[in-house]
Amino acid sequence: MKSWLIVIGLLCFWVGSGIYKDYQRESLPFEIMGENTSVQSGYNAIHVFREKKQITKLEVYDQTGERIKIYQIENLKELYPSATYLKGEVKDGKLYLIYEVDGEIDSKRVVVGNRGSLSFMPVRE
Repeated sequence: MKSWLIVIGLLCFWVGSGIYKDYQRESLPFEIMGENTSVQSGYNAIHVFREKKQITKLEVYDQTGERIKIYQIENLKELYPSATYLKGEVKDGKLYLIYEVDGEIDSKRVVVGNRGSLSFMPVRE
């Protein structure tokens, strides 16, 4: 009987720690204030800083809540070197960067890749 209580206690502890980890994964590791917003990309969170409706900085956090990369506006311009960066926007919980390429407007969805690097989501046809 005593061994069953120990087994049940360990099982409850194991399940409880899993629920707690899921809760931590869903709660943001930063506070959103003003125009700032949050975007989820897989297990990673992106904190979007804005001033006057323009994106000024992005911070990427991993699933443990640790900040792994910071991107300034200059870095966003370098993601697509053959285009001119216009602006960024958040639609339906996804981050899009808008560029001008040869006179045409091109909207690219941003996702977090390996070690916090930003990349564009491949276009599906």
